[in-house]
Amino acid sequence: MPVHHESSRPPAAASRLLPADRNEGFSVAPLTDNCRRVYEQGRHLVIGISHGNSYFSVSLLTRMLRWSRSKFDRIDVVVPDDAFRENLSVLGYSPEYAERKSRQESNAIRNRVVRAAAAADVPVSAEMRVHLLSGLLDNPVYRALRRDAEEALHADVELLESCLHMSRRALWSSLRGKTPTEEQVRSGARYPLAELPFFLGSADIFQVPSSLCFYHKPIPLADALFRKRTSLAPSMRQGYAIIQPS
Repeated sequence: MPVHHESSRPPAAASRLLPADRNEGFSVAPLTDNCRRVYEQGRHLVIGISHGNSYFSVSLLTRMLRWSRSKFDRIDVVVPDDAFRENLSVLGYSPEYAERKSRQESNAIRNRVVRAAAAADVPVSAEMRVHLLSGLLDNPVYRALRRDAEEALHADVELLESCLHMSRRALWSSLRGKTPTEEQVRSGARYPLAELPFFLGSADIFQVPSSLCFYHKPIPLADALFRKRTSLAPSMRQGYAIIQPS
């Protein structure tokens, strides 16, 4: 569920795309055979929407929600308000400004999702919910997975480098192309750290049989996790895919 700004080349061994869905025109590329199995089960989808990411427009979200509802039993949308607030602090903004800005932008994203859901005739309900990350911080499964991820960051060089890469890209975007300092990059790694529990076990976080996270282009962190190149191992009930308009 990557909820960030990212730019990278596709992994060399990326799975071939599944046939595009004809009604709404989305292509799905699971990272592994197990990810494909999770996708085909169609039990649950996590949609992560980051701040400042113009990709998830109302029109695209409308199409995606309509398509997702036809494929999955349940959808949970996550807005990383807490992680965004922390990144604003990393960039030197006051706690008061960071709190106010995060609240304003998070509310705007949530309203965008609600408008798209109404247009897609997918009402916000038990089957389609919208969460702020701050509302999930007390979830015991999320907390346990986040602790595991934080411990792994101290011991796993490849995992740390993948998170630093994501932090650098997100801060670079927030700084409008200016280069963040290495201290800022390391502090900003808490943003991808906040996402890692969903990569590892969103099925357990949301108490569903299996769960798929996705982004619309490849990212090194997901590739490293699901191709077992780090010390963290996603649950077998967890999948990840690249989903994009075809």
